[in-house]
Amino acid sequence: MECSCVELNDLPDEILLIIFKKLDNFDILYSFHGIKSKRLNKIIHDPIFTSNLNFVKWSANKFHNKLTSNFALNRFRLQILPDISMKVKWFYLESSSAKNILRAADYPNLYGLGLYNINERQLDVFLLNWRPLSGPISTRSKKKEEDRGNTTKKIIKSIVQQYVRFISLYDEYPFEHEFFIKISQSFPFMERLSLINHQSQIHKQSYKLTNHNFNSTIVKYNYLITLDIEEVHDDYIEEFLFNTKTYFHNNIVMSINYKSLERVTRNFTRDVTRINCAKINEIFLSGEKHYSNSLRDYFPCAIIH
Repeated sequence: MECSCVELNDLPDEILLIIFKKLDNFDILYSFHGIKSKRLNKIIHDPIFTSNLNFVKWSANKFHNKLTSNFALNRFRLQILPDISMKVKWFYLESSSAKNILRAADYPNLYGLGLYNINERQLDVFLLNWRPLSGPISTRSKKKEEDRGNTTKKIIKSIVQQYVRFISLYDEYPFEHEFFIKISQSFPFMERLSLINHQSQIHKQSYKLTNHNFNSTIVKYNYLITLDIEEVHDDYIEEFLFNTKTYFHNNIVMSINYKSLERVTRNFTRDVTRINCAKINEIFLSGEKHYSNSLRDYFPCAIIH
């Protein structure tokens, strides 16, 4: 290891940056953080390597946690993250390690959060255990453990997760309507939402039921700007485009599969999806598509790509 460090030190900074940029930030920090070279330490503390940290890998058609050993987890939790916490802006986390990573330090500049393999129960645990930037939530939650439901509501209202502006969600299990209610309440200033889930909702609400309980069940995204629902089951397109399930303001940029959109809107004739579709300012369609007059009329305010 010492020999390789000497060789690296012989290279100019420009060459080192080219080499390091081809590597994963996770591997760079894990391998070189704390090494006895001021020059290398300065380079790996550059925002290029510390602002965006991905603890998830894609393998065998699913997302896996990179922190598979306690040694790796503790190295990040106890050494690396406390040292670079001020520079972290983006996390991609698998549910099994999310709590440990987010409790390792305060992240005052955290902007985006990707959560993978997380269901509604895990989200509750995640919210209960994430130490806020201001500190008091972990203490309050301990006092109220006997009433977990009420605790979650109180924590969601006061938690400092409003600093997060981007949320990315992936799971192999369904996201129910209540899950999105918690997401919107937990991250009230969320501007970008990306979703990957190909599983049908189990407790899918019928249009009649949703319409009957309109005021109590609607999910509100007051600051949402960008919505990526390109890789989802049709149930989630209904979740966001039914005005009886979801409310958002105008000027939304949406990415979606054309055939899925065509099915959910019933060939651009469905009334319950018309209101939210009229709020779309720009739409990116994937897959086979047909730019018909009915499509353009259904999105009267949108630039269609």
